[in-house]
Amino acid sequence: MKNKIMIVAALGLMILGGFLPQGAFAHTLWINTTNHSPAFHEKFGAQTKTYLGWGHLYPVADFLSADALLEYSLIDPSGKKSDIEPAETSGFLAAEVRMKQPGFYKISVIRKPGFYTMYEENGAIHHRMGPKTGLSGIILSQYSEQYAKSLIITGDARSESYKTPIGHKLEILPLENPAKLKGNGGDLLPVQILFNGKPARYCQVLATYAGFSTADDFAFATVANGQGIAHIRLLHWGNWLIKANHKLPPPADMTDKCDFMNYTATLTFEIP
Repeated sequence: MKNKIMIVAALGLMILGGFLPQGAFAHTLWINTTNHSPAFHEKFGAQTKTYLGWGHLYPVADFLSADALLEYSLIDPSGKKSDIEPAETSGFLAAEVRMKQPGFYKISVIRKPGFYTMYEENGAIHHRMGPKTGLSGIILSQYSEQYAKSLIITGDARSESYKTPIGHKLEILPLENPAKLKGNGGDLLPVQILFNGKPARYCQVLATYAGFSTADDFAFATVANGQGIAHIRLLHWGNWLIKANHKLPPPADMTDKCDFMNYTATLTFEIP
């Protein structure tokens, strides 16, 4: 038992020190879209289906409750936002999305923020979905916010609105149109990571594509530069997930609640 506790404690310290990828620690939120480039019809518009990914295995892992979300919405080419109503209140939160005009659409999901604490008590490791306040034997404690975005292109989309931020605290912006790039390993997709609207300097950026792995693995890893820009080498065609992770020390009024602030953003899109 003592050895087990020491191993878990060492794992927690490694996570705090940034030596392990965030995927090894916490669930990740992302958006799955069945068709990122649905055909547009003048009479009927376009439609696709969306459902949420949650966990460690892209593209499908654990279930998520609608009660855990602050936002689940569709943003049209003009920037107008409308709520997405999933067919059920738990599970993959699948929904049909309809688009009435051609252009670039974005699906936005924001999870409710929260705390997670791991601590030792009476020779056992405990997990608490709350702050570390009042606890001893703290192994790690974090406050987390998670944001997810998915890009949909329908019709003859010639604008560059895919670059327009939607206002997530941590957000991944593609700087080129993914639909015009190839997945043969020769193209790079530049992205900019924003935190509170400003470049998230030197934050971790991971990327993978559907089918790369059945474990918690990413096909590509890099770090954003001083302007928050990273370049993702497109190693394969199909659906892609980019994940950005930004950790900060807590402000003065949060030091008694957590050890660090953890912000995660994901972007899903298709390389045709």
